[in-house]
Amino acid sequence: MSQLKPALDEIDLAIIQMLQEDGRRAYSSIAQELNLAPSTVQQRATRLIDSGIVTIKAMIHPADLDHPVIAMVAIKADGVHLTSAAAALGEIPEVRWTVICAGAYDILIEVVCRDNQHLLALLSDRVASVEGVRETVTFLYLDIMKRAQAWRLPGPGASF
Repeated sequence: MSQLKPALDEIDLAIIQMLQEDGRRAYSSIAQELNLAPSTVQQRATRLIDSGIVTIKAMIHPADLDHPVIAMVAIKADGVHLTSAAAALGEIPEVRWTVICAGAYDILIEVVCRDNQHLLALLSDRVASVEGVRETVTFLYLDIMKRAQAWRLPGPGASF
């Protein structure tokens, strides 16, 4: 996933922030607020989208569906199979995201299932059968206290 991304300047960051607030906002409106030509905003937004830095899409959080079972699964993996195991886990449709991390566990995945039986089958049949997976610990979500659909850039003047 390490493809070359274009450098972002203050104008790019401002456009991204506005699109994060409303992904359907007209480029002409953004241009007016930033005192730019609409074509400039359109060109920059197109570059950001084409490069993969920005994705504009409709999103739904699984918690908004009828009683899904959502869990975090911490995984210990064999070192020689770490990246291939993470990639294979990421191909499982129920997996929302996959990360390789440092610490007691090597991989974290978040899964969404219809019910507990679906979760059991996912863990015992598919996750456990991925080459390199040695051990799993599952953390079932009981309540989600904070959720964000996407990370947002900090406001003007803030660093990240």
